[in-house]
Amino acid sequence: MTPTRPWTAWLRWLAWYMAAWSPLVLAYAMLIGASSRETAGSAINAALTTVIWAAVLGLGVIWLAQRWAWPVRPTARFFLVHTGMALLYAALWDAFILLGVRQSVASWDLVGKEVAAWLHWQTFEGVLIYAALCGVTWARQSAARGRAQESRLAHIEAERARAELEALRGRLDPHFLFNTLHSVTVLIQHDPIAAAQAVERLSALLRYVLDARQGGQEEVLLADEVAFTDAYLALESLRLGARLRVDRDFSAEALRHRVPSFVVQSLVENAIKHSIAPRAAGGVVRLRGHVTGAQLVLEVSDDGPGQPASDATHGMGVGLSALRQRMAVLYGDTARVDVRAVPGDGFGVWVHLPI
Repeated sequence: MTPTRPWTAWLRWLAWYMAAWSPLVLAYAMLIGASSRETAGSAINAALTTVIWAAVLGLGVIWLAQRWAWPVRPTARFFLVHTGMALLYAALWDAFILLGVRQSVASWDLVGKEVAAWLHWQTFEGVLIYAALCGVTWARQSAARGRAQESRLAHIEAERARAELEALRGRLDPHFLFNTLHSVTVLIQHDPIAAAQAVERLSALLRYVLDARQGGQEEVLLADEVAFTDAYLALESLRLGARLRVDRDFSAEALRHRVPSFVVQSLVENAIKHSIAPRAAGGVVRLRGHVTGAQLVLEVSDDGPGQPASDATHGMGVGLSALRQRMAVLYGDTARVDVRAVPGDGFGVWVHLPI
């Protein structure tokens, strides 16, 4: 299918716009014919001349309505501006009509006598037409925003599905499962109680990923995300032992807010994979969550060797670029992801979310 050219789309819209004025032309033609006993052709010509100015001025009204759209919370200034513009629209339309009448009579005195009976109604109709044009424009804008919101929600759902799939892959990675199950096998022989606890944590971890009430949602309570991350850390501790140390600090207020699912765990997984596991001495993973003003700030950092900024996204489970994209889709400009990547001084990610 050949794509529609911009000028053909504009011509099509203009044709629909002019056709929308046809009922008003017909109404004016009937009124003019009934009041002045003119022929049908003369009445239609006069009606066209009258309505065409309303249509031309209406293009300016549509432009203004688009630039000064209906706000979320209308203010007195908003109504005053549009009231003034409605009166101006009606006055300009009246002026063009009066100029047309002047061409058919001998003096302005006669113009005044001829229009005195209906000019105030004409002005009132101009205000109504202004309101109708604004209303239709705002309705179209609202419909467009609705379609954009649907598209945005579809994008969010796609991102959620992708993130869930990435998390599912990570959690069901054969090496992770093999290491965990091997550790459980060893524990069964030496510490059956610890082995049972490990199995419960693995079950909780898998349930979070698969459960539609938690991991299946785009956002979850930070408390649930932290519990999921704790289960993951506990299983990794079976493999890493004392090499994995966790410094954890979440405020009670922060835990009550909702966050994107897997946002903490994916960063923790990256820290373990790149900063803790490769070192014989292991290291510390710091988890923080607190509310600052109108934002929830999450921190996942480590005391590892760090890495150059150019390598900051290399090898991450979800990836910083994907994380930033997900934040942008969910929260727009109200969220951001900050990174500290200094060679020899650890690696840290700070996620700022609106609350």
